[in-house]
Amino acid sequence: MTGRKQSTRAPHKLALYRRAVQHPEAEASFLYRTYRHYNRNTPPLLLREDFAGTAAVASAWVGMDDEHQAMAVDSHGPTTRWAQREINKQLGDRANDLHIVQADVLDVTGPRVDLSCALNFSTFIYHDRAGLKQYFKSARRGLRPDGLLVIDAYGGPGAMQTGIQSRTVSPETELDPGHEPCPRLPGFLYEWEQRHFDPITHHTECRIHFDLDSGKRIDSAFIYRWRLWTLPELVELMLEAGFKTAQAWCDTYDPKAETSDGVYRPIKKMPARADWIAYIIGVK
Repeated sequence: MTGRKQSTRAPHKLALYRRAVQHPEAEASFLYRTYRHYNRNTPPLLLREDFAGTAAVASAWVGMDDEHQAMAVDSHGPTTRWAQREINKQLGDRANDLHIVQADVLDVTGPRVDLSCALNFSTFIYHDRAGLKQYFKSARRGLRPDGLLVIDAYGGPGAMQTGIQSRTVSPETELDPGHEPCPRLPGFLYEWEQRHFDPITHHTECRIHFDLDSGKRIDSAFIYRWRLWTLPELVELMLEAGFKTAQAWCDTYDPKAETSDGVYRPIKKMPARADWIAYIIGVK
């Protein structure tokens, strides 16, 4: 059996984050479907991922189609350098179709794109209306005519409670040169901690922890100090920023079975739920 010896070095926290939290292929597919919902005759080609972190969504976008290109913007140098190394490995000859920019998202003025996205609740870093509205205006200026801005949000009573949720993440494997599966990432325990919530300001502090199968723990691998924005606020601010349409998309939840169909569609009303995740689409 051909194989490679598994490294004893702990995986990078960004690799663990991507494995536990992100679903880049599904996100890229959703972005494409959303754009075609509003622009039925024109396929999107150029994507900008703001607050990109691992740039996983931008990478998946490029991998979807030979004509797709993307730009990933993040202000943290070590993160962008890690993302660039991963993209070079993942995309190979097509790595040049994904341009990583280390900058504040407000300072990037071009090129104009078909789609912009700010996912994983990144817009919650803005704690006041003026700051979030400024970002929406900046994102709108960076869109081509009829371009889309896609953000996500979470909420419900569960989002306002402190506590820890955990789940086990299975190992990730890849094929070695002998076409045998070998470990890429070990299994680990993922913990999402909601440490603090202020009902007056809606400021919240959340943290991510990892417990590796090796026994090593990465405590507070990621710390988020956010404002928990509501859907009406996000829609109103998008419209105030100049978007001609701002619309929430959500899945369909069966309260009796306590299950979701996992398909996100435009909605006008949402049944009361303990927890939800939604997208807000702004159309230029």
